[in-house]
Amino acid sequence: MKDEDYNIPEDQDYTSAVSAYDCTGLIPAGTVHEKELEAYKELYPFGAPDMSSQEIAQMREKNKKDASDSAKQ
Repeated sequence: MKDEDYNIPEDQDYTSAVSAYDCTGLIPAGTVHEKELEAYKELYPFGAPDMSSQEIAQMREKNKKDASDSAKQ
């Protein structure tokens, strides 16, 4: 089907929006309390995943190696 079939002006065609399932605007102004943040995360998991100190150390080591490899090129 085409937009012409429904007489939808091109600038008002929201049917193919990429963020149709994103929770953009979920937290409009940030949170003050930890419990409020936890409630938002129950609705929609977001943010960086929790990592152990070992995982963080491995990631930092990999980043250092990648940076030195890039500098050599």
